[in-house]
Amino acid sequence: MKNIISIMMVAAIGMLLVFTGCKEEEYQTEPLKMVTLSGTVKAELNLSTAGLESVPNGTKIIFRINSEDLVQTPIAGYTYQILQYEATVVDGTYTIQLPAVKFNAARVDITPVDFQTDQIQPDNSRLEKTYIGNSAIEFIQEGERYFENLTYTAI
Repeated sequence: MKNIISIMMVAAIGMLLVFTGCKEEEYQTEPLKMVTLSGTVKAELNLSTAGLESVPNGTKIIFRINSEDLVQTPIAGYTYQILQYEATVVDGTYTIQLPAVKFNAARVDITPVDFQTDQIQPDNSRLEKTYIGNSAIEFIQEGERYFENLTYTAI
């Protein structure tokens, strides 16, 4: 009887060691590096002067990146999300931090959001106009800084 109890104790301790001794490490993801994308945002707001003017403060710019571009080995058949970021124009410029990787240039679709404001005419009168932003594409990669100047067209 003592032998059976001893064997059961040894077996129990052995099982305890088997289940607690080896712990599988959890996969830890590292945050993506960020790159800076900035530029000016202009439109023909005043027809009585030459050149373009800065768009109004608060104008929004949308940036979209296919998350597949941020994966080193994409999975065939998997539907990757489109990541969307937003920047606001301040004093005619925008600056945004976007995720990027070293092994691949990620495509960024830049879409200025339309806005309405008065356009000063050559006789100094005002006419309300809708401004449509000219879209742009930039390819970004970790370790670099990017500049993309944007313009709007009045319709």
